[in-house]
Amino acid sequence: MGSAKTRFSLSSERPTSAAVDGLIIPVFKKTEDKTSKPKTDKKNESDAFASIVWPFALDKALLAEIAAIAAEEKFDGSKGKLLSVRQSKANQLKARRLILVGLGDPAKLLPRHWENNVQKAVSSLLGLKDFHSVAVALPTAEKLDLTAAIALAVDGVFQSTYKSLEAKDPVSNLQKAVLLTSDKVSAPLQAALKQAESLASARSLVKDLVNHPSNLKKTTTLVNQAKAIAKHPQISITVQDKTAWIEKNMPCFYTVALGSVATDPPKFIQLRYQPKTGKAKKHIAIVGKSVIFDTGGYQVKPGDFMVTMKGDMTGGAVVLAAMQALSELQPQNIEVSAYLAATPNKIDSDAMIPDSIVNTTCGKKVEIRHTDAEGRLTLIDAVTKAVENKPQEIITIATLTGSASAAVGYTIALMGNDEALRERVAAAGRLHGEPIQTLDVVEEDYENIKSKLDGADLINTSQRKHRGAQSAAAFVMSGAPESMPMAHLDIAGADMTPDEKATGISAKTIIQYLLNEDAGLSNAKSVPATASASSNASRRPAPKAAVKTTAKTKAKTKPVAKVKPVAPKTTAKATAKKAAQPPKFAAKTASKTSQAPKAKKATRAKATAVQATTVTKKVKPAVKNAPKDRQPPKNPAKAKPPAKPKGK
Repeated sequence: MGSAKTRFSLSSERPTSAAVDGLIIPVFKKTEDKTSKPKTDKKNESDAFASIVWPFALDKALLAEIAAIAAEEKFDGSKGKLLSVRQSKANQLKARRLILVGLGDPAKLLPRHWENNVQKAVSSLLGLKDFHSVAVALPTAEKLDLTAAIALAVDGVFQSTYKSLEAKDPVSNLQKAVLLTSDKVSAPLQAALKQAESLASARSLVKDLVNHPSNLKKTTTLVNQAKAIAKHPQISITVQDKTAWIEKNMPCFYTVALGSVATDPPKFIQLRYQPKTGKAKKHIAIVGKSVIFDTGGYQVKPGDFMVTMKGDMTGGAVVLAAMQALSELQPQNIEVSAYLAATPNKIDSDAMIPDSIVNTTCGKKVEIRHTDAEGRLTLIDAVTKAVENKPQEIITIATLTGSASAAVGYTIALMGNDEALRERVAAAGRLHGEPIQTLDVVEEDYENIKSKLDGADLINTSQRKHRGAQSAAAFVMSGAPESMPMAHLDIAGADMTPDEKATGISAKTIIQYLLNEDAGLSNAKSVPATASASSNASRRPAPKAAVKTTAKTKAKTKPVAKVKPVAPKTTAKATAKKAAQPPKFAAKTASKTSQAPKAKKATRAKATAVQATTVTKKVKPAVKNAPKDRQPPKNPAKAKPPAKPKGK
């Protein structure tokens, strides 16, 4: 856990007055033409700093010393360049070491540039003997407001000191981090700092869970983490670990679990956050793919693609991290339910095989064309379970397809059936510098996942080789009514670094989105129980006549006015103004399956006999999970595609 023991604070003192071991000051590079000025003595201050913009005033003695070093090192404030200055009697620095961080052209500064450079600068100081404290001066730029600068600086410090739980020396020596601002340290800035620490801690939690060795990671790993989060009074939990219940009520998810039922049985984890008032104005569901380890099943992965598959539960880790952040920040206007369908995808004599036809919770039947497209099979059932609890929108997070990596590279592929929702999620991610590219899911993608067999509705690959990421998204969204607004984040291209370490990507995007929605609802009415998707929603294939679905599986919907994509807070308010009070969280999770129907009494009796294992608190079941079907290359730019890519 990075910077878990580091104390963060804000200060308005001058940077050069900070008595710390390391001082980090950002500088920019001028964009004016400098060719007309000939070079002279390299110690000449005006020449040395002709290309540098100083956001902070420094003493003349210090500037003179920096000028000489900058000229020698050819430091001009270019992006990513660092300049180190030692403490001396002449410069009267209070800090033992000064690091100047080049941010380049201020007009081109992106949030991720600031975070990456803070991480780089702090990392350069970690080797100092007895290094225990650092001060970071916050920049001011047109594209970077103060609250964003605080959040990115905190995360940069967290990431620079991060070590996995299995590290031989897991303790960071950095005890204090001070963020220096020219503004008065106010209550809103203190709140921004608290939020920044929660987001950075959440990202580190994702990395902890993903980096955990595959021989030690089990479905119970996620269960135990969920229990720890549920100790907070605003979080409740239900863990369904009865295999018979999962087989009956989530048959598609159970199909993936067949290869590991004996060694690591499936778990369906449901968490629910409710504000202290108990009067949420909006209910949002988040589902994370939680495949503990993915061998690819009988259509096994090539060796190079299997080594990072301990990270196939990144979506589930993100969902848990989001719930942890909510418990700390306690938004007052939103209710959030989280769903994880946790299981490995392994091989044994009972594991799923190609050409199978299996049922789903929503009543559609799926033709299994590839056992390595397992993530969407767990997700479709989890999404349907989430629908039962009547959220206003659903967000799924999954390392789902190799096609997403091919399409957008080291970036989040963001899709959905509601343009306004998709754009609000994108805006939240970009605020924190997380790379996001939106992709459209169109009618063709739903056509591509239709089965040609008369006994099935869907296939778990695609009829065509193209648009694998979009087809997988269409499959996942098929678990909900077409009117349900959904966003889908395929993070398969960016969940691991080139050296096979977790990145924690998308955690900050999801948390910031939830906080934006909460802020936008502060002075608004409640949102309708089930909002209809915007007019660009793609159609989903209906189940064939042979498949019977209970009435309860069909969500009741009310159309609402379309919302144009705007800034996150504005959109949330605009949506909320046309709202009505949402219903209370569903008290029961109905047993649903598309298998042969039985008498109502028998069904209810059996459902009563197979009760959920409730942990910590009794909660009305809320269920959601985000699967992942992909073969992510270790180095997307160089790796050759496998013989049969995951996202079909």
